[in-house]
Amino acid sequence: MNWKNVRAPVGFAIAALVAAPGTALAARVDYNIDLGVEKNDNVAFSSDDEISQRYHRSGIGFTVTENTSAFQVQANGRVEYRKYEDNIFNNTTDGTLSGQANWIAIPQRLFFTVEDSLSIQPVNALTPDGPGNRQQVNVFSAGPTLLINWSPSLQGQAELRYINSDAEISDEFNSNRVAAALRTIKELSPTRRVSANLQVQKVNFDDDIVARDYDRYDIFGRYSHSLAHFDLGVDAGYSRIAYRRTGSRSDPLFRADATWSPTERSHFTAAVSSQFSDTATDALTGIEPNPTIPDNVLAGDAVINASPFKVNSLDLGYGYAGTRLVFNASAFTQSRDYTDSNELDQDTHGVRADLHWQLRQTLTLSLFGNNETIDYTRLNRKDDTVRIGATLRYHWTRKWSAAAQAESYRRDSTDPGQDVRQNILYLSVSYTNR
Repeated sequence: MNWKNVRAPVGFAIAALVAAPGTALAARVDYNIDLGVEKNDNVAFSSDDEISQRYHRSGIGFTVTENTSAFQVQANGRVEYRKYEDNIFNNTTDGTLSGQANWIAIPQRLFFTVEDSLSIQPVNALTPDGPGNRQQVNVFSAGPTLLINWSPSLQGQAELRYINSDAEISDEFNSNRVAAALRTIKELSPTRRVSANLQVQKVNFDDDIVARDYDRYDIFGRYSHSLAHFDLGVDAGYSRIAYRRTGSRSDPLFRADATWSPTERSHFTAAVSSQFSDTATDALTGIEPNPTIPDNVLAGDAVINASPFKVNSLDLGYGYAGTRLVFNASAFTQSRDYTDSNELDQDTHGVRADLHWQLRQTLTLSLFGNNETIDYTRLNRKDDTVRIGATLRYHWTRKWSAAAQAESYRRDSTDPGQDVRQNILYLSVSYTNR
């Protein structure tokens, strides 16, 4: 992939401005630089013509954080370069960015929010990841929020956002949107509140031939309850998608999420939803509130098209954070019903887990694994994927370390010619600024 062909996202400019020395913002910038050699036994994710390569890989991952009374920033990203041995593959530069900046113009009255999500996604979601099936996808959002304090326990909120979505190759995804929301929030007690919400979004695609412009309306009530060891939020209402030319679809909206922390070190989570969504909306809602430094550039599995979809999902999770051991595990199930491109309707379920264990003060072992099954209900196709990996890292000083990373990927498909195997080994040296 040629990095210069990607339209420069505004989010990168914001991150660079915040991180630049001499700016008025005293932002904290943490980064990690790594350089090494990677061995990949199936670079192109081919099912029958595997090409093994050893190539140089280098990257820099970073986080930017700022938290003052007037300005808050939470962002992370990574840029990665691969130099291949011969002319079979072009040298590539890939990058990701995810973050949010918030400027409080008038305390307790008016603030401006900027969000950006830049990721690597497939050109064809039915084909395995590889150098020829990757594209940069960027979703940018910006706009003001006005707060109205009618009384100490009753507040109003008005939001306006401009949203731009852009894909490097899949042009039907490209759009300009205007989203607005009105909310009334009532505090029932110090731990409980209810709200009434009206949201409207007007979606205009750049290519009207393959994409249909539409308006989306959401009206729902929310109840939230926060205790010392338990948090609960429930949304219930109705949604409607109205196409400009012809056709519409309406469905109930329901979301619920809960977190229980029985101890200071462990927590359980549960989330269930039945709602309309789309790939651009998912990108913005997926921005992490507490980002960490990425150690690689991962390709996603989103379907990059213009179609909204009805999604029903259930996620269950457990997390433990100890002095030397951190562990997270989750199980999920999801169904997607596309309103336009229904050949990609799918039922998905799976599990994922990761573990970080400090064996000694200078030695850390990290493990991860996930298993996912996707049933494309319209195509009569089922894919089962397994990805596992391990990293052993040795710190010979506080800032310098060496690591050996191993990763294995397997996909078994009922579609002929789509079974894939890949194994990767990466030996690297890293420097971190803190």
